[in-house]
Amino acid sequence: RGLVEDFVSMLRLSKAFSRAVGPRVSQSFSKIANEACAARRKVSQFAKRSFESGKKSAEKMYKRENRSSKRIMLVGGIAGAFSTVSAFWNNAVAGSEKKGKDKRKGELKRISVYDVPLGKKSPDVVPCFIEVSRGSRNKYEWDNELGYMRLDRVLHSAVFYPHNYGFLPQTLCGDGDPLDVLVMGDLPLVPGSFVDVRPIAYMVMEDEKGMDEKVLAVVHKDPHYMDLHTLRDVPEHVLREIAHFFSTYKALEKKKWVKVGGWKGTLDTKKLIEDTHEMYLAAKEEGPIEYSGN
Repeated sequence: RGLVEDFVSMLRLSKAFSRAVGPRVSQSFSKIANEACAARRKVSQFAKRSFESGKKSAEKMYKRENRSSKRIMLVGGIAGAFSTVSAFWNNAVAGSEKKGKDKRKGELKRISVYDVPLGKKSPDVVPCFIEVSRGSRNKYEWDNELGYMRLDRVLHSAVFYPHNYGFLPQTLCGDGDPLDVLVMGDLPLVPGSFVDVRPIAYMVMEDEKGMDEKVLAVVHKDPHYMDLHTLRDVPEHVLREIAHFFSTYKALEKKKWVKVGGWKGTLDTKKLIEDTHEMYLAAKEEGPIEYSGN
């Protein structure tokens, strides 16, 4: 019973406390809640203003940067275009110079008639470079440095070349010059031209420079000489006429002399072409060949 009375007393005191303190606590909590809401609104407004301000600043900065970027892109584009054009021009100039050098090398190679290949049909058919036409007294020679024909001399004796005269490229004889060739044909050939010839024989000859054999050949595509293949097919008078010419054509020139020997056949002639070609290749390996001139 005493406990019940105490409990009832506590309830009464609790109610009285609630009536006295409750409104104040409620007001306090309400005030705190209102202040919290107001603070939240202020924070929200501040955040919004900050966001808007930051957004505007970012947009202004973006516009400035965009304009700057455009200017930079424009300037960079112009610079890039100029650089591209410059590089293209430099490459074009360099390519042109290289092409010019290659062209000059090619031209030098083309005018080096001494280095023209003998061909797949050698020694049966070989190219001959013509220097003197049949019936001429003018002794023309190929000037390798100049790249043109040059008049070396007019024959001092009252004689003329009985046949077209020239040499075989890629050959080298004991006198320091390519292998000389007399080309039989119906008409004079143009100096400075190549003609395919068929070797027939050669005449043993020596002059003040050394061994200077003379090959006798015919124009390969001349139908009048289609049946001429060996030394036996050449008229004897033609052989004597050639020998007489070479024994006298330097007779009136000072410090020059000639010794003419006999004639060798077709097989020996082809062997001579092969041997002089080997001499040319051996000399070429040691460096540029300096020809002595006929």
